Amino acid sequence: MNIGGDLGTARLVNEAALEWYDGPPEVLLLLGHATGFCKEVWRPVVSSLREQGIGAAALAWDARGHGSAPPFEPPVSWWTFGEDLVVLVDRLAPAGAVVGVGHSMGGSSMMIAELLRPGLFDALVLIEPVVLPSWYQPDGDFPLAVRAARRRPVFPSREEAADSYRAKPLFRSWHPDAFAGYLEGGLHPHPDGVVLACPPRIEAEVFAASTGTGIFERLDEIQAPVRLLLAEHSGGLDESMALLEATFSGAVTSRLGGQTHMVVMERPDLAAAEIAGFLRSLSLA
Repeated sequence: MNIGGDLGTARLVNEAALEWYDGPPEVLLLLGHATGFCKEVWRPVVSSLREQGIGAAALAWDARGHGSAPPFEPPVSWWTFGEDLVVLVDRLAPAGAVVGVGHSMGGSSMMIAELLRPGLFDALVLIEPVVLPSWYQPDGDFPLAVRAARRRPVFPSREEAADSYRAKPLFRSWHPDAFAGYLEGGLHPHPDGVVLACPPRIEAEVFAASTGTGIFERLDEIQAPVRLLLAEHSGGLDESMALLEATFSGAVTSRLGGQTHMVVMERPDLAAAEIAGFLRSLSLA
Protein backbone atom coordinates (compact mmCIF):
# COMPACT_ATOMS: atom_id res chain seq x y z
CA MET A 1 0.00 0.00 0.00
CA ASN A 2 1.36 3.43 -0.94
CA ILE A 3 0.80 5.70 2.03
CA GLY A 4 3.14 8.58 1.23
CA GLY A 5 1.56 9.98 -1.94
CA ASP A 6 2.10 13.70 -2.47
CA LEU A 7 1.62 14.73 1.14
CA GLY A 8 4.96 16.50 1.28
CA THR A 9 7.75 16.00 3.78
CA ALA A 10 5.97 17.94 6.54
CA ARG A 11 3.20 15.33 6.83
CA LEU A 12 4.68 12.24 5.23
CA VAL A 13 3.70 8.85 6.59
CA ASN A 14 6.22 6.17 5.63
CA GLU A 15 5.01 2.74 4.58
CA ALA A 16 8.14 1.40 6.30
CA ALA A 17 6.79 2.86 9.54
CA LEU A 18 3.70 0.61 9.43
CA GLU A 19 3.28 -2.99 10.58
CA TRP A 20 0.11 -4.70 9.39
CA TYR A 21 -1.81 -7.55 11.01
CA ASP A 22 -4.41 -8.99 8.65
CA GLY A 23 -8.03 -9.36 9.68
CA PRO A 24 -11.58 -8.72 8.50
CA PRO A 25 -12.29 -5.11 7.46
CA GLU A 26 -15.16 -4.51 9.87
CA VAL A 27 -12.80 -3.21 12.59
CA LEU A 28 -9.31 -1.70 12.33
CA LEU A 29 -7.17 -1.30 15.45
CA LEU A 30 -4.57 1.47 15.24
CA LEU A 31 -1.76 0.90 17.75
CA GLY A 32 0.34 3.86 18.96
CA HIS A 33 3.51 3.40 21.03
CA ALA A 34 5.02 5.47 23.85
CA THR A 35 7.80 8.04 23.59
CA GLY A 36 11.15 6.54 22.61
CA PHE A 37 9.75 3.17 21.52
CA CYS A 38 8.49 1.69 18.25
CA LYS A 39 5.67 -0.21 16.55
CA GLU A 40 7.28 -3.63 17.09
CA VAL A 41 6.57 -3.58 20.84
CA TRP A 42 2.89 -4.22 20.03
CA ARG A 43 3.57 -7.72 18.61
CA PRO A 44 2.86 -9.70 21.81
CA VAL A 45 -0.31 -7.66 22.42
CA VAL A 46 -1.63 -8.59 18.97
CA SER A 47 -0.61 -12.22 19.51
CA SER A 48 -2.51 -12.24 22.79
CA LEU A 49 -5.55 -10.62 21.15
CA ARG A 50 -5.56 -13.46 18.63
CA GLU A 51 -5.33 -16.01 21.46
CA GLN A 52 -8.30 -14.30 23.11
CA GLY A 53 -10.43 -14.55 19.98
CA ILE A 54 -9.97 -11.02 18.60
CA GLY A 55 -9.12 -11.30 14.91
CA ALA A 56 -9.63 -7.66 13.92
CA ALA A 57 -7.22 -6.10 11.46
CA ALA A 58 -4.54 -4.09 13.25
CA LEU A 59 -1.90 -1.57 12.26
CA ALA A 60 0.97 -0.49 14.49
CA TRP A 61 2.67 2.72 13.41
CA ASP A 62 5.95 4.44 14.21
CA ALA A 63 5.42 8.02 15.35
CA ARG A 64 7.48 10.68 13.64
CA GLY A 65 11.06 10.62 14.91
CA HIS A 66 10.75 6.99 16.06
CA GLY A 67 11.46 3.61 14.49
CA SER A 68 11.24 3.78 10.69
CA ALA A 69 9.20 6.98 10.56
CA PRO A 70 10.47 10.25 9.05
CA PRO A 71 12.67 12.34 11.36
CA PHE A 72 11.24 14.93 13.71
CA GLU A 73 13.12 18.19 13.61
CA PRO A 74 12.64 20.64 16.49
CA PRO A 75 10.59 22.43 17.57
CA VAL A 76 8.62 19.37 18.64
CA SER A 77 4.85 19.49 19.15
CA TRP A 78 2.65 16.54 20.07
CA TRP A 79 0.02 18.01 17.74
CA THR A 80 2.23 16.92 14.85
CA PHE A 81 1.73 13.30 15.94
CA GLY A 82 -2.03 13.87 15.84
CA GLU A 83 -1.84 15.50 12.42
CA ASP A 84 0.14 12.54 11.11
CA LEU A 85 -2.53 10.17 12.44
CA VAL A 86 -5.30 12.07 10.67
CA VAL A 87 -3.30 11.85 7.44
CA LEU A 88 -2.72 8.14 7.99
CA VAL A 89 -6.41 7.37 8.54
CA ASP A 90 -7.36 9.48 5.52
CA ARG A 91 -4.91 7.58 3.34
CA LEU A 92 -6.11 4.23 4.64
CA ALA A 93 -9.77 5.14 4.13
CA PRO A 94 -10.93 2.17 6.26
CA ALA A 95 -14.34 0.73 5.42
CA GLY A 96 -15.24 -0.27 8.97
CA ALA A 97 -14.88 1.02 12.51
CA VAL A 98 -11.54 2.49 13.59
CA VAL A 99 -10.43 1.95 17.18
CA GLY A 100 -7.39 3.82 18.44
CA VAL A 101 -5.28 1.96 21.00
CA GLY A 102 -2.52 4.18 22.34
CA HIS A 103 0.05 3.84 25.11
CA SER A 104 1.40 6.94 26.88
CA MET A 105 2.32 9.44 24.14
CA GLY A 106 0.58 7.16 21.65
CA GLY A 107 -2.67 7.55 23.56
CA SER A 108 -2.28 11.31 23.73
CA SER A 109 -1.67 11.37 19.97
CA MET A 110 -4.95 9.52 19.44
CA MET A 111 -6.74 12.11 21.55
CA ILE A 112 -5.21 14.96 19.56
CA ALA A 113 -6.21 13.32 16.28
CA GLU A 114 -9.79 13.00 17.57
CA LEU A 115 -9.78 16.67 18.57
CA LEU A 116 -8.49 17.63 15.13
CA ARG A 117 -11.08 15.45 13.37
CA PRO A 118 -14.06 14.67 15.64
CA GLY A 119 -15.42 11.24 14.72
CA LEU A 120 -12.11 9.98 13.34
CA PHE A 121 -12.23 7.12 15.85
CA ASP A 122 -15.23 4.99 16.70
CA ALA A 123 -13.65 4.19 20.08
CA LEU A 124 -10.41 4.76 21.99
CA VAL A 125 -8.40 2.60 24.38
CA LEU A 126 -6.02 4.92 26.20
CA ILE A 127 -3.33 3.18 28.22
CA GLU A 128 -1.64 5.55 30.67
CA PRO A 129 -1.98 8.55 28.28
CA VAL A 130 0.16 11.53 29.22
CA VAL A 131 -2.36 14.36 29.59
CA LEU A 132 -1.10 17.21 31.73
CA PRO A 133 -3.08 20.34 32.70
CA SER A 134 -1.69 23.61 31.41
CA TRP A 135 -0.82 24.75 34.92
CA TYR A 136 1.38 21.71 35.50
CA GLN A 137 5.02 22.60 35.31
CA PRO A 138 7.68 20.35 36.87
CA ASP A 139 10.19 21.90 39.20
CA GLY A 140 13.19 22.72 37.04
CA ASP A 141 13.77 20.60 33.96
CA PHE A 142 11.31 17.80 33.22
CA PRO A 143 12.98 14.68 34.75
CA LEU A 144 11.94 12.38 31.89
CA ALA A 145 13.46 14.78 29.38
CA VAL A 146 16.68 15.05 31.36
CA ARG A 147 17.07 11.26 31.54
CA ALA A 148 16.26 10.83 27.85
CA ALA A 149 18.90 13.37 26.81
CA ARG A 150 21.52 11.32 28.68
CA ARG A 151 20.71 8.02 26.95
CA ARG A 152 23.57 6.23 25.25
CA PRO A 153 22.85 6.50 21.50
CA VAL A 154 25.31 3.98 19.96
CA PHE A 155 26.22 0.38 20.81
CA PRO A 156 28.75 -1.92 19.10
CA SER A 157 25.98 -4.47 18.42
CA ARG A 158 22.36 -5.32 19.19
CA GLU A 159 23.63 -8.00 21.55
CA GLU A 160 25.56 -5.46 23.60
CA ALA A 161 22.57 -3.13 23.57
CA ALA A 162 20.40 -6.01 24.82
CA ASP A 163 22.84 -6.79 27.62
CA SER A 164 22.92 -3.15 28.65
CA TYR A 165 19.13 -2.81 28.65
CA ARG A 166 18.49 -6.05 30.51
CA ALA A 167 20.44 -4.62 33.45
CA LYS A 168 18.17 -1.57 33.67
CA PRO A 169 15.02 -1.60 35.84
CA LEU A 170 12.95 -0.13 32.98
CA PHE A 171 13.37 -3.27 30.85
CA ARG A 172 13.73 -5.94 33.51
CA SER A 173 10.08 -7.05 33.50
CA TRP A 174 9.38 -6.79 29.79
CA HIS A 175 7.81 -9.65 27.87
CA PRO A 176 10.60 -11.22 25.76
CA ASP A 177 8.76 -10.58 22.48
CA ALA A 178 8.27 -6.90 23.31
CA PHE A 179 11.94 -6.63 24.22
CA ALA A 180 12.97 -8.34 20.97
CA GLY A 181 10.66 -6.01 19.05
CA TYR A 182 12.27 -2.96 20.61
CA LEU A 183 15.75 -4.22 19.76
CA GLU A 184 14.59 -4.71 16.17
CA GLY A 185 12.69 -1.49 15.57
CA GLY A 186 14.27 0.84 18.12
CA LEU A 187 17.84 0.40 16.87
CA HIS A 188 19.17 1.12 13.38
CA PRO A 189 22.43 0.03 11.72
CA HIS A 190 25.29 2.47 12.27
CA PRO A 191 28.94 2.50 11.15
CA ASP A 192 29.92 1.84 14.77
CA GLY A 193 27.26 -0.85 15.34
CA VAL A 194 23.67 0.21 16.05
CA VAL A 195 22.15 3.56 16.96
CA LEU A 196 18.89 4.54 18.67
CA ALA A 197 16.21 5.13 16.03
CA CYS A 198 14.83 7.92 18.23
CA PRO A 199 17.82 10.20 18.93
CA PRO A 200 18.17 11.16 22.59
CA ARG A 201 17.78 14.86 21.85
CA ILE A 202 14.48 14.20 20.05
CA GLU A 203 13.21 11.89 22.78
CA ALA A 204 14.06 14.57 25.33
CA GLU A 205 12.21 17.23 23.31
CA VAL A 206 9.17 14.98 22.96
CA PHE A 207 9.06 14.49 26.72
CA ALA A 208 9.49 18.22 27.31
CA ALA A 209 6.68 19.02 24.86
CA SER A 210 4.23 16.87 26.86
CA THR A 211 3.59 19.78 29.24
CA GLY A 212 2.13 22.03 26.55
CA THR A 213 -0.40 19.97 24.59
CA GLY A 214 -3.58 21.59 25.95
CA ILE A 215 -5.45 18.27 25.77
CA PHE A 216 -6.49 18.32 29.43
CA GLU A 217 -8.58 21.45 28.97
CA ARG A 218 -10.47 19.87 26.05
CA LEU A 219 -11.33 16.45 27.46
CA ASP A 220 -15.06 17.17 27.21
CA GLU A 221 -14.74 17.52 23.43
CA ILE A 222 -13.86 13.85 23.00
CA GLN A 223 -17.16 12.12 22.30
CA ALA A 224 -15.96 8.68 21.18
CA PRO A 225 -16.36 5.86 23.74
CA VAL A 226 -13.15 5.72 25.80
CA ARG A 227 -11.67 2.98 27.96
CA LEU A 228 -8.96 4.50 30.15
CA LEU A 229 -6.44 1.97 31.48
CA LEU A 230 -4.39 3.20 34.42
CA ALA A 231 -1.61 1.32 36.18
CA GLU A 232 -1.33 1.11 39.94
CA HIS A 233 2.25 2.38 39.76
CA SER A 234 2.74 5.16 37.20
CA GLY A 235 5.99 6.41 38.70
CA GLY A 236 6.38 10.15 38.28
CA LEU A 237 3.03 10.28 36.49
CA ASP A 238 0.95 9.07 39.47
CA GLU A 239 -0.42 12.54 40.25
CA SER A 240 -1.32 13.38 36.67
CA MET A 241 -3.00 10.00 36.11
CA ALA A 242 -5.14 10.44 39.21
CA LEU A 243 -6.12 13.92 38.05
CA LEU A 244 -6.97 12.60 34.59
CA GLU A 245 -9.17 9.86 36.06
CA ALA A 246 -11.01 12.38 38.21
CA THR A 247 -11.53 14.84 35.34
CA PHE A 248 -12.17 12.69 32.27
CA SER A 249 -15.86 12.04 32.95
CA GLY A 250 -16.42 10.67 29.44
CA ALA A 251 -14.09 7.72 30.00
CA VAL A 252 -14.69 4.37 31.67
CA THR A 253 -11.61 3.67 33.77
CA SER A 254 -10.01 0.33 34.56
CA ARG A 255 -7.32 0.20 37.24
CA LEU A 256 -4.58 -2.34 36.54
CA GLY A 257 -3.52 -3.58 39.95
CA GLY A 258 0.16 -4.21 40.50
CA GLN A 259 1.12 -2.86 37.06
CA THR A 260 3.46 -0.05 36.00
CA HIS A 261 3.47 2.56 33.24
CA MET A 262 5.19 -0.06 31.05
CA VAL A 263 2.22 -2.45 31.26
CA VAL A 264 1.93 -2.79 27.46
CA MET A 265 5.43 -4.26 27.26
CA GLU A 266 5.38 -6.05 30.63
CA ARG A 267 1.90 -7.61 30.54
CA PRO A 268 0.73 -7.70 26.92
CA ASP A 269 -1.79 -10.39 27.87
CA LEU A 270 -3.43 -8.08 30.38
CA ALA A 271 -3.49 -5.15 27.94
CA ALA A 272 -5.01 -7.44 25.31
CA ALA A 273 -7.67 -8.69 27.72
CA GLU A 274 -8.75 -5.11 28.48
CA ILE A 275 -8.85 -4.23 24.77
CA ALA A 276 -10.82 -7.39 23.98
CA GLY A 277 -13.32 -6.73 26.75
CA PHE A 278 -13.89 -3.18 25.56
CA LEU A 279 -14.37 -4.25 21.95
CA ARG A 280 -16.93 -6.86 23.02
CA SER A 281 -18.79 -4.32 25.16
CA LEU A 282 -19.20 -2.18 22.02
CA SER A 283 -20.16 -5.17 19.83
CA LEU A 284 -16.98 -4.64 17.81
CA ALA A 285 -15.72 -8.18 18.38
